[in-house]
Amino acid sequence: MDKLGNILPRVLRRQPGGGRMLGTQVAAAFKAMIGSEPAGLCDEVDLKSGTLLVTTSSPALAHQLRLDAEMIVERLNGLDLGRRVRSLRVRIGRSTVRE
Repeated sequence: MDKLGNILPRVLRRQPGGGRMLGTQVAAAFKAMIGSEPAGLCDEVDLKSGTLLVTTSSPALAHQLRLDAEMIVERLNGLDLGRRVRSLRVRIGRSTVRE
């Protein structure tokens, strides 16, 4: 018998909107990993097709995230969140999402 935590990602992926929910989980893990202050400078964090897209208005944070991209991807995949992160892409600017 499998633990719920082991089968939950598979079940969620099959549900309508489940992939988006897992992407949100990866984004939350990313923000927790980098800490509350740097996470506050991230205007948008989204997982699309295995690429973690981060938009920030801070050039210094963008530079540091690009330098640490390989380590960040490795750590996120080590958390076994149900979605695999293949790459990290950082953009300087404001979020394109309107609320």
